[in-house]
Amino acid sequence: MQNLPTVGELRACIPAECFEKSLPTSLAYLCWDVLVIAGLYKLEPFFEMFSLPGMIFWYFLMGMMGFAVFVVGHDCGHGTFSKYKWFNDIIGHLTHGALLAPYWPWQKSHRLHHTFTSHLEKDHGHPWITNETHERWGDMEKFYANNPFTALIRWFVYTIAGVTDGSHFWPFSRMFDNTKERIQCAVSGLACLTWATAAFWYLDYDLYTWTKFYLLPVIAQGFWLTMVTYLQHQTEDIKVFEDGTWGYVKGQLQTIDRPYGFGIDQLMHHITDGHVAHHLFFTQIPHYNLMKATRALQKKLQPLGVYRHQKSHDFLFQFYQLNRKLTHLLGKGTGLLNYATKTKTN
Repeated sequence: MQNLPTVGELRACIPAECFEKSLPTSLAYLCWDVLVIAGLYKLEPFFEMFSLPGMIFWYFLMGMMGFAVFVVGHDCGHGTFSKYKWFNDIIGHLTHGALLAPYWPWQKSHRLHHTFTSHLEKDHGHPWITNETHERWGDMEKFYANNPFTALIRWFVYTIAGVTDGSHFWPFSRMFDNTKERIQCAVSGLACLTWATAAFWYLDYDLYTWTKFYLLPVIAQGFWLTMVTYLQHQTEDIKVFEDGTWGYVKGQLQTIDRPYGFGIDQLMHHITDGHVAHHLFFTQIPHYNLMKATRALQKKLQPLGVYRHQKSHDFLFQFYQLNRKLTHLLGKGTGLLNYATKTKTN
């Protein structure tokens, strides 16, 4: 593989203001997301007039905006929401807790994903399926992994059941190494329980109403989170590395910028079409500076042929198609793995 720019060289090509964090700006985006969600709740009776199709579309929009809130909380976990760690942790628990996502455990597993992106074994939060694993699987495992409709539950299977990194809710799961992390797990889990209980109380302890207006929107958010994450890291010619061949820049450049269009990228804080910049500098660039950083990186990386960018206005179809096609990787033990749909190259 060709020589790639260093992290320092890539940082130098990005305007310095992209690395500046603004608490008022971050709060303004969070308030915007909350106002849009409030508006969608107000408009719910209009969508319900169109029966099941209308409600499916309402949940689709609610999931999208729930994911936008998640992105703000995800900035908290990376330390880019503000300069104040204590304030980031408070907002992170408020935003993640409302979406039944345990903040501190997710921060840990997600940090490992960013630190070791596209490493076969160390890339936590993003399972890479080898040919050997795929051959051992039965029909149920293959159905779960390669059916895009299971994306509705994958987020919860990952965080609750602990597939593949250990439960994010259980303090004694394999995720946690010490007492501090176990206490953090309990606190973050309690935040999720508090939000779920508060919603149940607000909706007059009615299980049907709670499911309709709270649980199903949260599940829809989980679908968006799963889909967006998948498309950020999956394409036919993606490369996955093992010890000895992996490198930080090399791994991060397997990430893909995918513009969804229709205003979705703006609503979801450019985590879709600014993801390469986010991955390279995940603890340094707030989401509202990602596009300026992306334009700078494009100028540096495009001439080298190593910038991944794909228009994804048909993102739902692409998610369906890639789930069905990208079943397993070939090349374990060689240092470089490719999907079975491609001829393996160095």
